Amino acid sequence: MSEHTSDTKNFEVSTATPERLAVSPGRSYRTWSREAKERIVKETFLPGANMSVIARSHGLDPSQLFAWR
Repeated sequence: MSEHTSDTKNFEVSTATPERLAVSPGRSYRTWSREAKERIVKETFLPGANMSVIARSHGLDPSQLFAWR
């Protein structure tokens, strides 16, 4: 049989104080021109087009492409 171990468990409670930022951190959003959106959406209407493949090939989430469409 294995060596006897104590049934007591040790743990440490860590406390933290939340701090508010004076300014929200900057987010980098990609902006798409109207022409770029139209060109990408037109690809989805081609015969045999796969929305997910088209979206990912342009660095988009498929849901974003569905929203544009």
